[in-house]
Order: sequence, then C-alpha cells, then structure tokens
Amino acid sequence: MTRDLINKTTRNEFRELLVGYTLREIEMTFDAGGLTPRIGYQPTVSGQRRGLVEAYYANLDFTSPSDVKKLLSVYEEIIENLTQAAERQPSDSYTATINGLLRRMERDGFRHEGGRFVSDALNVSIAHTPSLVQLSEASIQEHLEKARQKIASGDSAGAIANAYTLIEEFLKQLLRKTNTAFNENEGDIRLLYKLLAEPLHLAPKNDSLETYLKAILEGLQRQIGGLFELANKASDRHARKYNPAPHHARLAVNVAFTLCEFLLESNEYQQNKKRRMA
Repeated sequence: MTRDLINKTTRNEFRELLVGYTLREIEMTFDAGGLTPRIGYQPTVSGQRRGLVEAYYANLDFTSPSDVKKLLSVYEEIIENLTQAAERQPSDSYTATINGLLRRMERDGFRHEGGRFVSDALNVSIAHTPSLVQLSEASIQEHLEKARQKIASGDSAGAIANAYTLIEEFLKQLLRKTNTAFNENEGDIRLLYKLLAEPLHLAPKNDSLETYLKAILEGLQRQIGGLFELANKASDRHARKYNPAPHHARLAVNVAFTLCEFLLESNEYQQNKKRRMA
C-alpha cells in the first residue's frame, strides 16, 4: 500500500494552527496553492475552521506528488506568515511553533530550504505523475467553472489564481505528451509555452506559417505574458499588490479557456498529421 507523503499527524498540526485564522484567510492560504475544497463535504471534526481545512484536504490524494506539491505551497505560506509575525513581535511561542512544524515535516522527509519545502524522493516521483488536468474540453470547462464561481462570489484574486494554475498544468501535460524536456518545478507559463511552441509548430518565427497567423501567435504570447504579470500582482499565488476587478478576472479566465482549447486542438492536429504521414 502506498503511504501518504505527508503524515496525517503533520496535516493535523497545520490544521490546528489554521484554527487561529479567519475563514477568509484559510481560503486565501489554500488558494495560493491552487486548491479548492470538496463541495458538499461533511467533516467529522468540530468547528467551521477545522471543517473548512478538512474540506480542502478531502480534495487531495496524499500519495500523489502532484497533489502534495500544491499543499507544500500552502504550508510554505503558513511558515512564512509565522516567520514574519516573529520578526514583528519576537516571541518564544512563535519560535516553538515554527520549529515544531518543521520537525514534523522533516520526519516526513521534507527539508525547509530558502522558504521552500523540498524532498529528493518527491522530485524523483513527480516526473512520472500525470497532471491533475486532463486533455479534454470537458476538463477545461470544469476547471474554469470553479474560477467563474469564485468571480461570482467576489473572489477575483482566487479566480485568477485558478486560471493560471489550469494553464500551467495544461502546458506541462502537453509537454509530457510531446516528450519535450522541461523542469517539473517550473511555474513560469511564459517559459513553458515557449518550450511547447516548438513541437506544436506554433513559434511565430516558423517560416511555414502565414503572416497573419504569425501576428495572432505573437499576440497569444503577449497574452500569456500579461496573464503571468497579472497573476503575480493581483492573485492569491503571491502577496497581492492590488485587488483585481471582476472584469479583469473574467478576462484571465477567458484567456485561459482560449489558450487551452487552442493548444488542445493544435496537439490533436499534429498527432493526426503524424498518423497520416505514417
């Protein structure tokens, strides 16, 4: 039986710390990892905050390196918040809490280096783990519907983070499908798209493309760059520099849909072309 990469006791320690957060702060913390709670989940623990954390946990497979990698970004955010609080108001309590959480993670095989949790075993395993995003239009719509629900609830920053995460995961799965080498830990969609443009023959410099198609592809690259900047400055992926307006979030979601659908069809076209040539 495959063991959990993060022990239940460790998860409970982080959950109990989050009891001191507001419900909104808990949502923002998990959104930073691109995570969503399981809809309709009935927790077996007491309290709204514990129940909300468990609803997020319920949507994760703790034996999956891809899922655990997302949860690690949440735990990194928690440790960073504690560290900043300790710097503002030095306290033995903060130090003891941080050290206790780090010891728990060490027992599970994770080192805390430069603000990140790393594990040699995780990095090896993750290269062979399928993406959470499936290559289908239905899957694209499913993921983006979650982002649209966030916009409707007033969480524009969370919606932008969801759109960005979808594109990142989608690009990585296509890179795997095309046997294109890339860094599994890379989170810059500009770099991932540049790598994918070659096997899918989408690079604007491609001499076989018509001039008008090159212009569209150049515009697509600029959209990806714009979404990268928007997600860095106005989403829950990082500390926000400003709160995005709902129509900005809708723009990000629409860009994500257009890009993923186009890449899906481009990949299918190239695969069919290879089969015809064979």
